[in-house]
Amino acid sequence: MSKEENIMAILIDNAIHLIAEGGFEKATTKNLAHYRESPKDIKMNEVYIYRLFGSKEVLYESAFLSLDKELTDAFCKAIAASSDLLIDTKKKLYQFFLMAWQFILKNEARCRCYVRYYYSIYFKGKSLKKHTEHFDLIVSNFNALFKKEADVRTIMHSVFNTLLDFAIRVYNGEIVDNETNRVHVFNVLYCMMMTYLKFPDTSSVNALLI
Repeated sequence: MSKEENIMAILIDNAIHLIAEGGFEKATTKNLAHYRESPKDIKMNEVYIYRLFGSKEVLYESAFLSLDKELTDAFCKAIAASSDLLIDTKKKLYQFFLMAWQFILKNEARCRCYVRYYYSIYFKGKSLKKHTEHFDLIVSNFNALFKKEADVRTIMHSVFNTLLDFAIRVYNGEIVDNETNRVHVFNVLYCMMMTYLKFPDTSSVNALLI
């Protein structure tokens, strides 16, 4: 990794933690450059933000797109893993959910930063375009489960937003991440899809797992 690439990675990591901790108000150019002690061979300076990104807003965008790519890769990996299972649609969706849920709850700072950007005024232009490309890749893997007339993208968009909301509620201490609540969260998400699935299943998740 070159010096410039190293500095970019440091700034992106700083942006993720600052946005997660205090929103964009905390992610000032000064804080972005000096959030953490830099390596001995690098003297961090606010100038690097403008030299390497052009503006702090583009740095915010780069941080989000980095997280969005991580999430897309993790979700596609979960889809591939659950699709290989010789089980019915509901079990496949539950196995996918468990892997996606585990990924989202793996790192609080990354999740909070993602959500704050996703619902911010900055989520437009390039970041929206790239996210749409990533999201469409995820959605394309679910098309075969739904009826022909279903608007799969809109359905999965609602599911995704609800999944993020539940994750933040866990981080806020509003709900506990345990087996009972995981089943509850999945049931909420499944109900959003069930009407449009080719082969809906009304049996309980607990019954399916026996």
